[in-house]
Amino acid sequence: MVSWGRAFKAAFVLLAFTIVWGIIGAIIIGIGTFALAPSAIAYEYYYGVPVPRGINWGAIVGIAIVWIIGILVIYLGSYASYFKILTELIVDETRKISQTIVTQPVATQATQVSSTPMPVCPKCGTPLTYVQQYQRWYCPTCREYQ
Repeated sequence: MVSWGRAFKAAFVLLAFTIVWGIIGAIIIGIGTFALAPSAIAYEYYYGVPVPRGINWGAIVGIAIVWIIGILVIYLGSYASYFKILTELIVDETRKISQTIVTQPVATQATQVSSTPMPVCPKCGTPLTYVQQYQRWYCPTCREYQ
């Protein structure tokens, strides 16, 4: 299980990445808005005084597209950071757990000291166990009496 210290550390790293992606997205939105905003309203000059004549819908659509791109950068960057940090945390915990598990080698063949051969299951080859109550041989793998 992940310790509280590691969980909070991952949460703070995620918060830092989210703030960074928010700043990057805000920069994209700000640059796009300030570049296109002056051309959003068309002016005519009468005796040196600017008078609004109409709205430049191309600039408005451009601003909307820049905003969508900026918001996508924020969301996708934040989600990518979340998945990256979560995956690293899971991999580290899995490595830690797998190092503590001791694996025992499995014997490939049953070795017997006696000279009498032990009967094996004809289907799977597992050594059979004799059940005195039924006076029959039993295969624990196939769960069948022979």
